[in-house]
Amino acid sequence: MPKVSTIVAVYNGAATVDRALRSIFAQTFTDNEVVVVNDGSTDDTASVLSRYGDRIRVITQRNRGLSAARNAGVRASSGEYVAFLDDDDEWMPEKLVRSVPVLDADPGCALVYTFAVKIDPQGELIGSQSLTDGRPDGIESPTMQEMLTRPWNVVPSQFVVRRDVFERCGGFHERFITSCEDLCFLLNAREYGAFRCVPEQLVRKETRPLYPKALEREPECDLFVELVSERYGASAAGFVREFRRERVKVMRHMARTLIEEGRPRDARKCLARVMHYEPLSPKAYRRYLKTFFSSRANEVGP
Repeated sequence: MPKVSTIVAVYNGAATVDRALRSIFAQTFTDNEVVVVNDGSTDDTASVLSRYGDRIRVITQRNRGLSAARNAGVRASSGEYVAFLDDDDEWMPEKLVRSVPVLDADPGCALVYTFAVKIDPQGELIGSQSLTDGRPDGIESPTMQEMLTRPWNVVPSQFVVRRDVFERCGGFHERFITSCEDLCFLLNAREYGAFRCVPEQLVRKETRPLYPKALEREPECDLFVELVSERYGASAAGFVREFRRERVKVMRHMARTLIEEGRPRDARKCLARVMHYEPLSPKAYRRYLKTFFSSRANEVGP
């Protein structure tokens, strides 16, 4: 049995998955099996994967979404620990060798994560992550109560989790197709053990333009709020409030960008979501209405 199973879920990732796989095989930690789930790709993904022969195990399925693809990969694997790498991300060579010993040394640790640097689709650095990014009060090992204070911005490419914890969580919630599955999983995983941090930037995370994908993911954001509220009740009130606040910031940012690009109709779609989150805010309605008047479009504001 390998120590680690690395799962790569890919959908139409022919342009990027080779780079991701090369970063896996460049790891200084070698007790690692690689399972790639081709989630109904219609581009040349299958051809790219075929170059790796028996170095990887390929699971081919109809398109079912990111959560279902990752879960299928875990079911086909056997490692004690499970790691994930998105098809457009990369690991630094020390990613696994720095993460695995943390889990080995602490049986109470459910999940270990590292930091990331953000790159654009051309591979250029656009930002880096620190302990305070997306983590309550800069805490690297949060209690469950702290996890429910606000969302944690740790994506699957950054963490390694014990298989038994993954299975007890039921994997990634398959009602999430493209969004929020990681936030939901992190909350569930924290119920089964502590989190530990390797404070090194060992992941290169590709960041793409927000619009229209961030808007298309809004129905799943609504589902996420519903599920969190059902599971954690009043104790998640702060989490839900902060999650909604972050979504408002994203929608406003997209609206401003779209206005600057001369796309008021698309901007209105984003501002309509702001009104959804802030139904009692007169300012939200004023921002929306101003998009109908091109001479005042620049007043959408922060």
